[in-house]
Amino acid sequence: MIQPPKKILFASDLSTDMKQVFEHAATIAAYSQSEIIVLHVMEEASKSSERLVKIAFGEKLYQDIKNGHRDGAKNLLIGKNVDALRIRQAIAGFFKGEDNKANPIDNNSPIAKILVTEGKSIANEITLTATDEDCDIIVIGCKQQGMLAGAMGDHVVRKVLKRTSVPVFVVPFSL
Repeated sequence: MIQPPKKILFASDLSTDMKQVFEHAATIAAYSQSEIIVLHVMEEASKSSERLVKIAFGEKLYQDIKNGHRDGAKNLLIGKNVDALRIRQAIAGFFKGEDNKANPIDNNSPIAKILVTEGKSIANEITLTATDEDCDIIVIGCKQQGMLAGAMGDHVVRKVLKRTSVPVFVVPFSL
């Protein structure tokens, strides 16, 4: 018998398409009474690109920009951003209680943890996080690009499918 998941890893690229993908993760969480770990991976720049940017703009400005991107991603995911606040309110509406009033997102949210990481390979970071966090399923989005490409997914999805033993729920979205 298939056991319902206890932990769901939702991998987000922070695009607007991810709202649709998150709805699938939230539905699975609602039906299985599981928790969601939200992950955003920032891809590391190559050493040569990083060196060129540091030469052009200086070490301090480069680090400030890099830290700003990381902080911006975290703020978007945790709701310190007006658009993110609207999304979190919509999520709260998705999990309305029986009295038809939305439960506060902080108290009854299925989101257990929000992680922003950086790595050379987005797929590796997703698979490592799924293993480290003991997730039962990975929910990830994929652009639809025709029948064969749609079946295999984009390059990140394909790499995740090849590298993980954790089941992967791929949510296609239109270009």
